[in-house]
Amino acid sequence: MGKLSVVAIAVLVLACSLPLIIASNPFDIYKLSQKFGKKQGIFDYYKLALEWPKSVCNTGSSEECETPIKDYFTIRTLQPYYRPDKRVPPYNESRCNSIPPSPAERITADYLSKYEILDDMVKYWPNQYGYSNIEKNLEFWRLQWSSAGMCSPYPVYPDFYFNVALTYVKAIDLLKILKDSGIEPNGKKYEAFLFARAIEEALGMKVQIRCNKDANNVTQFYEAFMCIDRVNLPESCSKTKYYGCSEAEKIQFPSP
Repeated sequence: MGKLSVVAIAVLVLACSLPLIIASNPFDIYKLSQKFGKKQGIFDYYKLALEWPKSVCNTGSSEECETPIKDYFTIRTLQPYYRPDKRVPPYNESRCNSIPPSPAERITADYLSKYEILDDMVKYWPNQYGYSNIEKNLEFWRLQWSSAGMCSPYPVYPDFYFNVALTYVKAIDLLKILKDSGIEPNGKKYEAFLFARAIEEALGMKVQIRCNKDANNVTQFYEAFMCIDRVNLPESCSKTKYYGCSEAEKIQFPSP
């Protein structure tokens, strides 16, 4: 399987005002990104943060995660950024859209069910502290909409924003990519650069790695950032970066 073929389906077919883009060959994705990704817009690119749930739940936080802890990568956020690497502030601070966005209260179980994404949201974008509680999930999703989604190209349509992240997390099996490179969530330590290298070799684009510390102050792999342009095509991040750890540092990959 060629590089980027696992994300070829991330060329979204959404009922929105964006142009319909279809890549006949996965290797054409970058060409399409260069052609269409230069349009004027309210932001430059997204960072999709895929988190390892165990690394969320073992930090000694006063709030306990629901069990069983998920044993696959889930979405933390889909955050708009300005180049080279500046987070777009929330709408209520930046007025990043000229069109008033839908209020967060619009995001209800009925709304998400209407657009057939409620089940996927529960599975792939859960509130780790209560994923079986729909109200806890809705609180988390509304926060994501207020802090990031309102600055997306879909300020009136939260389902469009959510679908961008859902399409990618379903297309990319991050855990399999790491396992195929010999990186297992078994409590062992691996150099941080190995995580980035495994993902970059599988996807053919630069990514970023974030670490945190568990309750015993052990540095661990927390999440991976992937970059996506304004028309939802994958692109390399500006450069490989490491947050919370150094490139050569050995970091733990905790078992779920």
